[in-house]
Amino acid sequence: MLQILPTQPIKSIKYNYIPKINPAYRNDFCAFENPNIDKKVLIQRKIINQNQNINDFFDNISNKLFSNSNDKKNFSTLLKGGYVSLSSNAYSNLNDPKSAVAIKLNPKKTTLSHCVLLENSIKNGFGIGINFKDFQNPTDEIKKINKYFKFRESSLSRPPALIGLLPINHPKILDFIHLKDNKDYKNWCFDLSVIINDDFLTKVDNNKDLILKNGSKVNAKTIYNNLLSSMLKSGEPAIIFSNNENYLCDCCAAAELKENQGLKLAQINLSKFYDKKTNTINYKLLKYSANLLSKGFKNIASDGFIGVLGYQKLLDYLGYNYGEKNANEILENCLKIIKKEVNSNGLKTAISPTGTISRLLKTTPSIEPHKNKSLNYYNEIDTLATAQKYTDGQISKTINLAPESNINDINQIIRYSKQKGIKGISVFKAQ
Repeated sequence: MLQILPTQPIKSIKYNYIPKINPAYRNDFCAFENPNIDKKVLIQRKIINQNQNINDFFDNISNKLFSNSNDKKNFSTLLKGGYVSLSSNAYSNLNDPKSAVAIKLNPKKTTLSHCVLLENSIKNGFGIGINFKDFQNPTDEIKKINKYFKFRESSLSRPPALIGLLPINHPKILDFIHLKDNKDYKNWCFDLSVIINDDFLTKVDNNKDLILKNGSKVNAKTIYNNLLSSMLKSGEPAIIFSNNENYLCDCCAAAELKENQGLKLAQINLSKFYDKKTNTINYKLLKYSANLLSKGFKNIASDGFIGVLGYQKLLDYLGYNYGEKNANEILENCLKIIKKEVNSNGLKTAISPTGTISRLLKTTPSIEPHKNKSLNYYNEIDTLATAQKYTDGQISKTINLAPESNINDINQIIRYSKQKGIKGISVFKAQ
């Protein structure tokens, strides 16, 4: 039985917002009573080979992140038990652990030069966020870049993951909004997002004109109605609420980034902190794990982000329904603790997709819910709003709509999201 070795004593938690705390910090918890690591995922991603011992792999990761022997052993235990994880890209390359990068393209250069620049990042498995604000015809450039990478896709190790951003006041905003109306998603490497400032919805409500960057005017409600129609029809573009028209982010819009900054991620598996003996959450162990993970990750990613996964599985253990008050209180409790520990070590929090890591840890992805008929978009937005309060970056999540959804539903989602302080929102209507 592996043990978490003593390091610094853990101060008792006295937060009023925690209804129940398991008082026992279990130094003797075993990481291997019910192994939750799927080695095949690491093999498929070519992070380890078939014959490589996964315990040795995690020991090696821990040795590179820590110098203190007890921290090394404790962190390795957390990795092996599926309590925490680095991103797959970080496992592949600890010297450059980013999963995505924000890139600013020069509109004076050729499309081919842009594609060569982007391909260097794509070959390393990075998703890319690009703001096309400075392009006179952003949709034309996006089409050309997209065509290049669709032609090159078979020669790349992974399909390109790109997001194109455009502020709402760009002269070609209507072309951008309807760029993917054909619904032929297989032909696209790009996702699209519109950057909406605080003033836009006010102009919509007052039936005012929006002054575009070239000085021309378009009725704000006309733009908004086109946006609603396209979102209902194709699920795009998504919306980012920001007053920064130069906004840059990763390919999933999980965090606002600086030019050429990479998104570096590590994750905490919330489901592992459920204590079935007491039917509560071991908040002390969560606090310790968040501190140790962020302390170690800081050594390879000084501007890194810590996220979570396994939230729905945690709710399943506790018997709570996604979106209900008790569930949101649990999420708030967990994220408040995590944010405090992560920020204390100089890192930030963000909630990103965790497809690969959720498969590796055999848990539910990110803070995604199980699909069920009783779940409505207000449940999901309330959950996002709870998480957003303790998230330094954004929350990358799509609201799934029922087939009978209409434009009014999209409008309500946008309005309610803005009201609740969500930094970005995307939707998809089931067919």
